[in-house]
Amino acid sequence: MSYYFDPFAAQSNSCCHRRRDDRAVQLNASTGGAGPLPIITTLLAAPIPVVDVTIDTKGMRNPAVLLNFTSIISLPVGISVTLNFELKRSLDGGPPVSVGSTYTFSTLVTVLEAESFGFQFFDNNLAPGLYTYSVQLSTNSIIDITPGVTVTNATLSALAVDNGIV
Repeated sequence: MSYYFDPFAAQSNSCCHRRRDDRAVQLNASTGGAGPLPIITTLLAAPIPVVDVTIDTKGMRNPAVLLNFTSIISLPVGISVTLNFELKRSLDGGPPVSVGSTYTFSTLVTVLEAESFGFQFFDNNLAPGLYTYSVQLSTNSIIDITPGVTVTNATLSALAVDNGIV
């Protein structure tokens, strides 16, 4: 026998009622990657896109979005690398703006290897709308000595919650 608990129904006899909204929580994820990348010793002309995800918060009153980025960085032998990842956000197709800080992966490799890299960012005080978040390698990333770095299995997930339900 299974039981279903409805937290909204349990509060129906209390003095404070919660509004049930099917859009109170939204989840979306996307995958991507970049590479193999060449030797990069000067500033790039443009950032290199890695992955992006879109999340719809239009039915929410006070949305907050938790972003989770994970990836595998494959490194050839004898490479010195500093990859600077930036997070951009656009609202309803508008121009992208930087959010969060720069997330840096840096290492000097003596054997062929792959390392995991990831970060989280909590974005709040947002207006309702259709948000697109993108992770990209910034123009000041450096790959020295050996080409061939790849960013694989890059996943960006977005969990939006309506903090306005009372």
